[in-house]
Amino acid sequence: MNRKTRRRQKKTRPRTSLGAPNIPAFDQASIAESLNQVTAAMNSGNTQLATRLTDQVLRAAPNHPDALNLKAALFMKAGAPLDATRILTKITALIPKFAQAHFNLGTALNAMGKPKRAAKSLRRALEIDPEYADAHYNLANALRQIGQLNDAMIHYRDTLKIEPGHSDAATNLASAHLVLGNPDAALAASELALKSDPGNRDAFSFTAIAATETGDRQKAANLLSPELLVRSKQFDTRPGFESLSSFNLALAEHVLAHPTLTEDSHNKATRNGRQTESLALGDRGPVAELQNMIGDELDEYLETIGRGNNHPYPPLIPNLTRIDIWGTVLGAQGHQTAHMHRAAWVSGVYYVKLPDVMRLGGQGNAGWIEFCRPPDEFNCKATHDVRLIEPKEGLMVLFPSYLYHRTIPFESDDLRISIAFDLLA
Repeated sequence: MNRKTRRRQKKTRPRTSLGAPNIPAFDQASIAESLNQVTAAMNSGNTQLATRLTDQVLRAAPNHPDALNLKAALFMKAGAPLDATRILTKITALIPKFAQAHFNLGTALNAMGKPKRAAKSLRRALEIDPEYADAHYNLANALRQIGQLNDAMIHYRDTLKIEPGHSDAATNLASAHLVLGNPDAALAASELALKSDPGNRDAFSFTAIAATETGDRQKAANLLSPELLVRSKQFDTRPGFESLSSFNLALAEHVLAHPTLTEDSHNKATRNGRQTESLALGDRGPVAELQNMIGDELDEYLETIGRGNNHPYPPLIPNLTRIDIWGTVLGAQGHQTAHMHRAAWVSGVYYVKLPDVMRLGGQGNAGWIEFCRPPDEFNCKATHDVRLIEPKEGLMVLFPSYLYHRTIPFESDDLRISIAFDLLA
């Protein structure tokens, strides 16, 4: 189900206050006002206005570092890190001691999958400004990607020394401790993250895993609570379709014909299978009805998990107004590794088509979904309590996005087709 499992980088900073040399004072004031308008437009999501205003400034002052920096940030927002790096390289040549430009360049390089070059730029930012918390954090993530975990942990700690409420640094430090088999330190770091960010999904997961590893199984059970928080519903028929089978057939055909259906991606949990991008864009076909079903079930789910219990998570869930929805097609030995959905609040899956071997129960738990097992990268010694749910065609399962889950491999020439979704604020 997981679409993106990369650790979060702090984004390029869009606003600076450096000013530019050799620009008349009267122009400086008008340019500063334009750049303030650019920042406001970016913050409101109006990237078209921000781009137009930035280009106006750059026509008047082609080498203005603040404007160039904002232009690079706009390229990053547009998913064009290569264009951003070209601009940022220009800025660092113009003003070698511009720490923010080196930080942004490192961030852009990491987005391009070049962590070694990113680390070099981020180290340069820290040479100029040793108290640059986000540079420590992004450097830690780059170092982790190139296998320098111990060095990465030093910079996670440096981030927290400068900014104690940096919850992402705390959770990444916690996960590093879990990789190294240090559950007590992982528990301390994840609980630190919860203090500053009570709804942090990583912190919920890592606290529960570390608590189990340290022997506090009750704490873990209180946070995971799959008997309360994992809910399923079996559908039987849908309006506009002769039967549930015809609805599922239409969904299966839609997924298999979707132009974005591709083989495994390096940043997804799917193995021996294919996955689409968003099914909510373009011609939704039968997915439109599935989205209606999800909306109805979400209301019932939130009411159920929030009724008559003292679990800390339900009261933290904000108004969920966005959906990310995608199809997954698994073949023989197809499965999904243990993962969670840190960007979402509630996640779910609808089962469209199952292989005969699963429908007939010929391979035990093969193809089932399993909750609460830690990922393999964590050096866990304890036995973790898990919950298994048997998929059925027409079954929808909803759960909090912080619960780790995986699909157990199966053997069949038939396809297993499901549609997963994330509900976001």
